[in-house]
Amino acid sequence: MRRHSLNTVKWLFIPALALVMPAATICWAKNKTTLSPAAEAGKKIFDQNCALCHFPNQTSNKIGPGMQGVLKNKELPYSHRPATVANVQEQIEKGNPEGKPMPMPAFSGKLSKEQISDLIEYLKTL
Repeated sequence: MRRHSLNTVKWLFIPALALVMPAATICWAKNKTTLSPAAEAGKKIFDQNCALCHFPNQTSNKIGPGMQGVLKNKELPYSHRPATVANVQEQIEKGNPEGKPMPMPAFSGKLSKEQISDLIEYLKTL
């Protein structure tokens, strides 16, 4: 009798799994963010130049503020300027000498305009 019930469970489990797996895959695929080529390049730039001081996926401070939602907020952390692409670009280029606990360095001499643009495309995805 026990053997019969295990076979029944097995035969019910396999079709149920066949129904659940595609749905789980679709949900996973929807939650996975696909970055544009510019944003993908910007992520690499962030990882190489910004991640030492900024968390990409948090709002809490590392050395500088976390970048999650930085372009979705009303204002930029620390400077309290409107969170616009132009203000973020200016802050990346010129830095922020009043940053706490350390000033943010200027990246205009280190990153090209295209790299800064790619970086901003990545920040838009956070």
